This record gives sequence, C-alpha cells and structure tokens, in this order.
Amino acid sequence: MDFQNWFVLKILHEYFDKEICSVFELLPMKFTQTVMKNHNILINKKENQYSGYVGSQLSTNSWEELQMVDDLYFQLVNTDLNFNSYTDTPSNNEESNLLYLTNALVVDDEQDLSIDTYLTVQPLFFQVNIREGTQVNVVIKNSKGEVIFNQMSQNNQVSLSVNISVFETGVYELWIDGELLKTFIGTSERIKNNCYGILHLKMESILEFLRTKNRPLFKVNFIAESAYWQYAIVVSKDKKITVDSLNIEDSNGKQYLGPKNENIGNEEAYIFTSTKVEKIYQRARESPLLTMRYLNEFSDDLLELDIKMPTPEPSQIMIKKHGNENVKYSQTIVYV
Repeated sequence: MDFQNWFVLKILHEYFDKEICSVFELLPMKFTQTVMKNHNILINKKENQYSGYVGSQLSTNSWEELQMVDDLYFQLVNTDLNFNSYTDTPSNNEESNLLYLTNALVVDDEQDLSIDTYLTVQPLFFQVNIREGTQVNVVIKNSKGEVIFNQMSQNNQVSLSVNISVFETGVYELWIDGELLKTFIGTSERIKNNCYGILHLKMESILEFLRTKNRPLFKVNFIAESAYWQYAIVVSKDKKITVDSLNIEDSNGKQYLGPKNENIGNEEAYIFTSTKVEKIYQRARESPLLTMRYLNEFSDDLLELDIKMPTPEPSQIMIKKHGNENVKYSQTIVYV
C-alpha cells in the first residue's frame, strides 16, 4: 500500500530551544478513529511535527482518497503539568475551557492556527433555561451552519431539553430567538483530564487545496509567559564574610533594581528585580552575572566573586497584588 502525506501540523513554543514543543499527543475522537481506520489514515509524530498520511492500493492522488472523509477531531493531550506556567494564556479564560484549533480556508502552503479561541465542552444532551412566562425559539447549528435542532418552548416551561446525541463530536452553536448565545464543543465521549485543546481539521477546505497544490503545513505558535525576573541572593552566616557591594549585569540589556534586603526563612537575602517583565525560557540566551565584592576574616583586601545566575524556573512564578493588578514574579533563590 502506498501512503501519501496530506497535511503536516507543527507545534512551536517560544519557551523551548528552537521552539520545538513536543509535549502534546494527538488522540483521535472515537468517530474520527473509525473514519481513519476505514480510509487508511495514519498520523505520525516526530518531535513537534504531526504528519497525516492516507494509504491507497492504487496510484491516485491524496485528495481522491479523502473525498468521502468527514471533518476530523482530535484531543490535544498535554503531557507536561507545568505547561501553563511557562505559557502566556488569556487571563480571563476559565480552566474548564479548551483551546479550539482549526484551519480556515487553505490558500497558502503554510497557515498559522489561531490560539485565541477557547470553548466550553458539554454533552450533546442538555437543558436550556428559560425565563418564566416567556416563549423562545431554540436552535442548534453545526460547524457548517446547518440547523440540526429547532424547537419553540411553551409558555409554562422553565427549561427546554436539547438532545443532539445522534450527532458526533463537533463544534455547535446555540441560538435563542435568532441571537447566538454561545459556541461550544459537544461530545458524548470522555475528555481526558490532561486534554488541553481540540484540533478540528476541516476537510472540505483541505481537499480544495490538495486538488491544486502540495499538502498544507499548519503551525501552532505558543507564546512564552512573561514575569519580572527576581533573584534572591542569600549569603550564609557560616561564610563569615561582610558584603561590600552586589550588582547584577546582563549582556542582553536587562536592568535590575536592588538590592533590597528581605528575610527568607532565617536568612537575610538581597533581592534584585528586573525593571520590566521578561519572557521565561527553558534556557536563557545569556545568563545574568552577579558580581559580589566582600571582605572576610582572613584578608584586609576587598575580594570579588562573579557568579552566573540560573535561568528562572516557570514553576517558581508567583503572583503578587499591586493595587487592583496581579503582577507575576519568577523568583530564584541563589545561595552564595
């Protein structure tokens, strides 16, 4: 059997070296699994790249093999518990919402998938609350804009049952009296606890592209989290030294305020804080350099010590309240 590549998905993230983000797995929803099996569709993962292949016994084009394939849905399963710590996500997004990734009309060889849409996930059987004494028209539309449910409530109803469980996992719209109330992901399947999002491949758009060009490349570009970089320099009393001066320099031009004296546990710490928020990376491009001048009991001369500062850890990000604003800090404790 001959397999042809018909799409590629590449997931990038500023946090990682070369932006290679390999922390996700693609898990097809049950109906999508059936479609893939019936049409000899495979997904191959290599690092952060997911390639779709379709098999054929004949020397046909990929779009001919895929003509009868419905839209495909995948869970984007996250394998890194710290992902949200180093990822810039909307502050107003509810934890129960999932990222919704989908392709628009495919025109160019490459297309960036938007990371701005988060949707609720709910069963395909649910209740719509109705204000007492009113009569409303409830409509459900699928992702193609087709009406799949249309019912008028009665005057004495306080809720109306919507059952669209004959349909598969998909994106649906709830309309009340001609106004869009919400867009949601409807499913009868169990969503994994570590599912971060839903990937929806719109096949009609992909097929149009495959008829005239090579396979499309879809890109997801995650943005690294930003926070004030903060270094807490702790000089142990056991060292028996007297600190004359401390300074942090950064070849990338980052500037730091401080040092400011604070207590961390039973130790005194010298706190340096960046003057502006900086992105958090897995490995810093250049490490800030701490220069400490000090005296000890064995010499009257002023001694100097240079120490490269470690990269801030996303798991150490904390939020402090400044007025009405929540400000993020990534504090690293350095023991000298």
